[in-house]
Amino acid sequence: MEMVEDKSLECPEKFDFPFPPYDIQNDFMKALYQTIENKKFGIFESPTGTGKSLSIICGATRWLKDHNEAQRKVLSDLVEQYQVEKEKLSKETTDWLILQSKEIEISRKLDRIRFQLNKILDYEDCIKKIIQSVRNKEVNYKERKFQGMKRIKSSLDESKITENIDDEMLVANEIEDEIFEEEDEDEDDDKYEPVKIYICSRTHSQLAQFVGEIVKSPFGKDVRAVSLGSRQVYCINPEVKRLKSMALINERCLDMQKKSVKSKKDEDGKTLKKQRTETKQCPYYKPQNIEDLRSVSLAEVLDVEDLIVAGKELKACPYYASRKAVDDSEIVLIPYNTLLHKATREANGIKLKNNVVIVDEAHNLLESLAQMHNSEVNFLQIDYAYRQLSGYKMRFATRFSSANLLMINQLIFVIKKLKNFLDKNSEVIRETKTEIFTVGNFVLTAEIDNFNLFKLIKFVKNTKISQKIHHYALKYPDDEISSNKPAKGLKSFLTSLSSSNKQAPKTPVEPETSEKKPQEVAPVNPLLSVISFLESLTYSYEDGRVMMVQDTDLKSKKFQFLLLNPSSQFTDIVKEARSVIVAGGTMKPIGEFKNRLFISSGVALDKIVEFSCDHIISPDNILPIIVNKGLQDQNLYFNFENRMKLGPNIRHILEEACKKVEGGIVVFFPSYHYENWVWEQLKDVSFGRPVFREPKNSGSVEAVLEKYAAAIKRSRKTGALLFSVVGGKLSEGLNFSDDLGRCVIVVGMPYANIKAADLKEKMNYLNEKEGTGAGNEFYENLCMKSVNQCIGRAVRHKNDYAVVLLIDERYNRTSTKNALPGWIKRSLQVSNSTGAFKLIEKFFQLKNN
Repeated sequence: MEMVEDKSLECPEKFDFPFPPYDIQNDFMKALYQTIENKKFGIFESPTGTGKSLSIICGATRWLKDHNEAQRKVLSDLVEQYQVEKEKLSKETTDWLILQSKEIEISRKLDRIRFQLNKILDYEDCIKKIIQSVRNKEVNYKERKFQGMKRIKSSLDESKITENIDDEMLVANEIEDEIFEEEDEDEDDDKYEPVKIYICSRTHSQLAQFVGEIVKSPFGKDVRAVSLGSRQVYCINPEVKRLKSMALINERCLDMQKKSVKSKKDEDGKTLKKQRTETKQCPYYKPQNIEDLRSVSLAEVLDVEDLIVAGKELKACPYYASRKAVDDSEIVLIPYNTLLHKATREANGIKLKNNVVIVDEAHNLLESLAQMHNSEVNFLQIDYAYRQLSGYKMRFATRFSSANLLMINQLIFVIKKLKNFLDKNSEVIRETKTEIFTVGNFVLTAEIDNFNLFKLIKFVKNTKISQKIHHYALKYPDDEISSNKPAKGLKSFLTSLSSSNKQAPKTPVEPETSEKKPQEVAPVNPLLSVISFLESLTYSYEDGRVMMVQDTDLKSKKFQFLLLNPSSQFTDIVKEARSVIVAGGTMKPIGEFKNRLFISSGVALDKIVEFSCDHIISPDNILPIIVNKGLQDQNLYFNFENRMKLGPNIRHILEEACKKVEGGIVVFFPSYHYENWVWEQLKDVSFGRPVFREPKNSGSVEAVLEKYAAAIKRSRKTGALLFSVVGGKLSEGLNFSDDLGRCVIVVGMPYANIKAADLKEKMNYLNEKEGTGAGNEFYENLCMKSVNQCIGRAVRHKNDYAVVLLIDERYNRTSTKNALPGWIKRSLQVSNSTGAFKLIEKFFQLKNN
């Protein structure tokens, strides 16, 4: 149904805010409002601590409310206008024929406008009833989150699940030519779909912060917001939740929603009769309960934990309830992968057409886009996938349809070719060898160019064969691939036909086996990794490269797909969405987002808006110092060759910092390896305060941070010292405000290994596409974006204050200083270590008086 064109909105001068906004916050909201209204694409930079999240919520939600109100008003005005025109007709003309013709035309327009208006009014009335019904029950799930829910322990073992699976469930499904999701498309044409704001961030904790800002905002009780997450995040069924991987959780979840097939067999093992039997159903997959939970999520703004608590209370699945709530939500909070990966976006029912997309924490958006579309598969995964698929075919060959058998044969052949290609010359390999191929060249060289990879991948997804083979491997771990039993009947004839057909590749009757080393551990569901790699080969040939690494270690032998042009995967988002905003605390260099993200995705230059604001803190509240010289005026140059010689300087700087700075000191090192080396040198040194280290295990981060904060709380004067790593778990998304981060020290410059084959290929690609020097510029920016994230961990509000020490003489280069945030550059000083600590002493004397 054709919609009436929107009436342009006038940007308000003031915005609803929980407190009187700072000028920079008001400017941010005005620029955001205008960018969305004018259907443009924005690059927004607002330093950490300036209330960026709250400004996004208040600015975007205000636009949404105004837009919806204007849409209703335009339609109401048109209804009134056409009614007046209809009444005037009889007075304007006496010609009956002309009168009837004009009246029919006006009536047609009037009916169309009324239909659109009634759709909106009926929809809003329905939503009000749902919300009122929930609120009448007066259940506060936010409070219940902290009361603790009773945990159910499960003794479920994945191998036990597999034992109960009938062989018929392991046989690949028949190939479906139609996508059933499209069947209801016509039915939904007349359904009113409200405009949505999709807010995307890197982690669930960052999205939870957005939920907190929504609740805190003036729109907290007048906006419908839902947080999307994976089954791994939302599942409350202990029997499924305990499974090791996301793939297994997804698979088990789907299995517990459908009926299984039991087959009755005769003495010779022939199937006589098939009948459907009930499998163990998920107790939380109940349509009415899920509908009730969806209503709860629309009536109250809940974060992931809140929704899980509500799900347990209502015995309803939060994963499916949140997905059902998307259609009627005004704000949808989603993690990066759900929005940016097309297949995941479509699987979650995310519709971007005419909606607004806001990507927060977007400083690494291009790198994240590339990373989530990169893939790799090692020799062990290929080898096991080949053996499992071959054994699977042998066991069930007589049960496959001819079409499925043909596809399985082709898949085996392709995997065998990959295995042989990776294993070539293995007997003469003595050290790691890396080769780079274009996608087209790789497909030809690997001899898999005669196959339709799109069709193969669709077959795997439609038949769910990777999950079936996973269960097959668990149920029949001792299947010998080489012990092929003679098959009988038509299926055997079809097998021989497919093998003898010269147009189709041959599949060995007795596949080769690889001898397992005693320490070899079978990879979990290796076919998934192989298919993910094959799917990468279907991307644009120009945008990707394939890296082949040959090594004596089987796990190190691998194929790796590298996406060199991430914007190719952003194009659909730009084309469909009304407006796309990328925002972050520091978006430098902005040109990278303008050229490599938006313009490369097809956005015209005049449609791109840039907004950048200063920090709310006073220049006197931040003391950034480049420390270029250390003990005895030794140059501080922490490159790879020199940094091990500078241990005494690090010790001196840390000891002096511990004497001059009360509260917390956070030290960022360029790598885990160097952090570990420094720790080994200094672990017996007494700094006069407890020392904590960033854990390598993500699950331990919270415990370390709690101990660090507790030590500072016990004695502000003594404080604590925290060793961290640039780009690690503590360098992004965490706040070291007030006494938690009175001093941030960045040791060295975290340059990536310029000799790495993948980085060299990326730099060469940029030099070819954008001109000489583009690759090196990318390399420098990669380093400085990481540094800026570390700096942003401190100074989180207007009255906060901190010292930032950049320990390396290279920070004093003009180009490097220009890459620092503006609020750092305005107060930046350069000194040797002795002069730096005199400045620090004076800085804290002024702050503590």
